[in-house]
Amino acid sequence: MTVSATSPSNASDLFSQLGIAQQQPARATSGNDLGMDSFLTLMTQQMKNQDPTKPMDSSQFLGQLAQFASVKGLQQLDTRLQGMTTMMGEDQSLQAADLVGKNAYIKSNTGTLTGTNGISGRVTTKAAGDVMVDVTDSAGNVVRELDVPSSAAGDVDFKWDGTDAKGNPMPPGTYTFTAKSGSTTLDTQIAARINSISYTANGVVINLDGHDGITFDQITSID
Repeated sequence: MTVSATSPSNASDLFSQLGIAQQQPARATSGNDLGMDSFLTLMTQQMKNQDPTKPMDSSQFLGQLAQFASVKGLQQLDTRLQGMTTMMGEDQSLQAADLVGKNAYIKSNTGTLTGTNGISGRVTTKAAGDVMVDVTDSAGNVVRELDVPSSAAGDVDFKWDGTDAKGNPMPPGTYTFTAKSGSTTLDTQIAARINSISYTANGVVINLDGHDGITFDQITSID
C-alpha cells in the first residue's frame, strides 16, 4: 500500500481513509484485516510522510495504538472464555448422561401413566393439615381423590398407584393433578422418568416421559 505526502494529518483521518471503524470491536485477523504489525507499519509511514507544516499530534497515534491493543486483548480473552464454556458444556453433558433412568421432578400438574408404577408427585403446602389431590383423566373426569396429610408447611410427597376409586387400573395416558387445601389451590411437582439426554446448540436437553425436552433449570430435584 502506498501512502502519499498528503496523507491524513492524524490517526483518526488515517483510519477513516482506510475504512476502519474505530468504535467497533475488531475481528480476528484475516488476509483482509488490519493486524498489529500492519497498524505499526501504517503509523510509521504516516509519520514519514506527514506534512512538515502540519505535524501530527503524537498523542493521537498513541491513543489509537492503546485502543488497538485493548481490542486485541479483548479478542484473546473472548477466545479463552469460549474455550472454557465449551469445556464446561462437555463436562455437564457427561454428568447428564448418568441421569438416564432416574426420576426428575418438575413444576407441573400433569403426568403420564405408562405402566403399573403409577405417578409420584409433590405438593407445596402453606401450613399443616390435610391436602386433597384430584386425579383427572384427559376427558376431565376425576378418577381418584388422594388425601395427603401435611405436618408442616413445605413439600409433601404423594403417590398415585394408577387405579381409580374402586381399585381398577386406569389406561395409559396423561393425567392432571389438582391439589387444594380448603379452597386454596397449591403448587404441584410431578416426577417423570429421564429417558435420554440430547446435546443441542443451546446446551443439554433432558427428555422425560410425557414432557418435551427440558433444561436443568426446570428441574426441582432428581431421585
